[in-house]
Amino acid sequence: MKVSQASAYALHALMYMVRHMTQLPVTSGAIARAEGMPAGYLAKVLQQLARAGFVRSVRGRQRGYIFARGPEEVTLLDLFETLEGRRLFGDCPLRHCACGGTTENCRIYAQWNSAAEKIRELLAQTSVATAAWNHPEHRFNEMPDFDVEENLRRA
Repeated sequence: MKVSQASAYALHALMYMVRHMTQLPVTSGAIARAEGMPAGYLAKVLQQLARAGFVRSVRGRQRGYIFARGPEEVTLLDLFETLEGRRLFGDCPLRHCACGGTTENCRIYAQWNSAAEKIRELLAQTSVATAAWNHPEHRFNEMPDFDVEENLRRA
């Protein structure tokens, strides 16, 4: 599964809001500075979250974003599928072959489908609040580069 940068920023913004509940509302600029995200891009992501009903914008002297739904009610599956605009793991990883990609005629797809369902269940059971308290705080611009080939060699 690969989620977009927007989804990653959205999750981190929501986790930031969970960790700083007593300081809400919080502006997109404050989250961007704290998390090392581009402010303009994050502002657009938070607008998407507001349209989807995860957060809402507060106007006036105390402006910024607050949760529209409790963070313990928002699952990672809800968040990712809403922002990605599709069902995660919706098709066969070998969708370009001639088998037709059904669980009845393709053992690989059947195993893929079974594993994907377990991951979907885990994401459905994990709330944004739980994720916030079980994920290390870091800034995006401080994340180490991830070298896929190097990690495969180590495995």
